[in-house]
Amino acid sequence: MTDKFTAAEWAAMEGGHAIEDVELPSEPFSFLKDIHEARLTKDNGSSQKLTYFDCGERLYLTLLVLEMMRRYNDSAPFVKSYANKTRGFELYKFYRIMGTDLYNLIYFLVGDNSAQKKLKDPVAAIKLKKETKLPILDLNRYINQLANGTEPKLVSNLMIKLEGVLKIVNTDYKSIRRYLADWDKITRHDKRVAATRLIYAVRAKLRNSDITSDFEKWAAIKNMEKDQVPDPEPTISKPDISISNDSLILYRYLVGNDKLAMTRRFLQLAQNGQSIPKPAVEAYLPIINMIDDLVQAGPAYIQQLRSLHKRAKKDY
Repeated sequence: MTDKFTAAEWAAMEGGHAIEDVELPSEPFSFLKDIHEARLTKDNGSSQKLTYFDCGERLYLTLLVLEMMRRYNDSAPFVKSYANKTRGFELYKFYRIMGTDLYNLIYFLVGDNSAQKKLKDPVAAIKLKKETKLPILDLNRYINQLANGTEPKLVSNLMIKLEGVLKIVNTDYKSIRRYLADWDKITRHDKRVAATRLIYAVRAKLRNSDITSDFEKWAAIKNMEKDQVPDPEPTISKPDISISNDSLILYRYLVGNDKLAMTRRFLQLAQNGQSIPKPAVEAYLPIINMIDDLVQAGPAYIQQLRSLHKRAKKDY
């Protein structure tokens, strides 16, 4: 599975210098031995840019990266080392500044309330954590298998579980998971398509992660990025919307009892970034009209709305 590279190819990887100016590494993937402390989740306020959904999505993408890289002899040691640095604290009770981003992402998802308080919308994150049943035993088993250098079992089952629990609806991410399930059977072309889609996702969602640099270098050396694959990645963060029965009942004061079911549907589809059918939009329309009336009334009303919103976030 190991690819061979000429001095000219290594020179190209190093920025196009002349061959005689390039000091070739004794081991092509020696850079993969260095694992740096978590950067995406470093405790310097960076986690406050993440919602609970963001953490789940980034956890899922990190696992896809590890799953792809572990299939190559040259990068398997990095995967083993990264997983070994992640494991050992399977209850995820504490934030670890020297831990991997993977560890801290899991901590934000399953830790106590102090974990979710580090995120962008702590109140919504705490509510969503109560509603989310992460398959932590299966996840720990997978990480331990990677750390031990053994062939992971039931990987597809784990990833499908995570898709459901973390509400992963992105079709590109699911297609990457399917490609990985048949990695030894698919063509070189399909492998490059899957890798390119994952590269785009990593650049958009894991730009500062401790795994990104090594993944991009691996992809460059293996020539896995394919120019013809379009980049579909959005740049916005996915908001946390908790649709509990208690909060939904209160919507009746805004939309009426007869529209509660379709209002729930509207919120679910909006939360998942899916297209919303006309009946659901019509059910939520009274709220849209209310906001529009405030906008039309002028800046003073907008300021009052913003102030009310801040008070509400503190109280619920």
